[in-house]
Amino acid sequence: MTEWLDDFLLRSVLAGLIMVTIAAPMGCLMVWQRLAFLSDTLGHAAVLGVGIGLMLQMVPIIGVLAVALLIVFSLSRVSNFNSALSETTLAIISHTGLAGGIIVVGLLPSQTVSLESILFGDLLATTATDLLHMLVTTVVLLILLVHHWRAFVALSVSREIAQAEGVEVRKLQFLMYAMIALLVAVMMQVMGVLLIAAMLVIPTTSARLFSRGPEQMVALSALYGLGALAGGMTSSYHFDWQTGPAIVVSASALLLATLALSRILKNQTP
Repeated sequence: MTEWLDDFLLRSVLAGLIMVTIAAPMGCLMVWQRLAFLSDTLGHAAVLGVGIGLMLQMVPIIGVLAVALLIVFSLSRVSNFNSALSETTLAIISHTGLAGGIIVVGLLPSQTVSLESILFGDLLATTATDLLHMLVTTVVLLILLVHHWRAFVALSVSREIAQAEGVEVRKLQFLMYAMIALLVAVMMQVMGVLLIAAMLVIPTTSARLFSRGPEQMVALSALYGLGALAGGMTSSYHFDWQTGPAIVVSASALLLATLALSRILKNQTP
């Protein structure tokens, strides 16, 4: 097994599969609860976390988690994330975190970290340690999702319905935000902070066009994610594209194809 893990291609494929596995259910919940912009905000602010972690001579992921959880804790005090004020706040945090992170990273020795790898990721550079972190995180998140799935779905439909079913809405919301923060902190190693939200949202949007229930949407989202992963890695190999951006472009191409097919089927319906 150790010899297999020394193969960078195998590690990158395994990392991609792990990413798709957790991105499908988390992405669906985020779309249902209109939290896609939150993942983008945490992704941008993660640059600041990487810079702080390296400056304090810590593992970068610790700095990312610290910054992400601080943002999540602060935003969890806001009762309505869909208000204009909340969106403005997220935008301010997003751009400030990204700008501050670039400044901090720029103060570090040039050989310490590659800003390009932070922003766009490097799936092909996945290490065995990265795989272990991703696997442990995915298992933890999947356990939480299975345990709280009905409550998460009820909250996505209506806060009132969730409260009527005995769900502690604010605690569940905070748990959801914390799970997103953990997901972003780990996935940024593979996709980079600028591409994380895309892989959480685009396959889910494609799946939404043909799904008829929550679980079906998660399954279709995973299939679209696998398609994007396969298309991105193949095009990266043949055309020498960066793997992360290639995966996102493949996901967008699948979305456009799905939109076209949906329109054709709709026009054929009597």
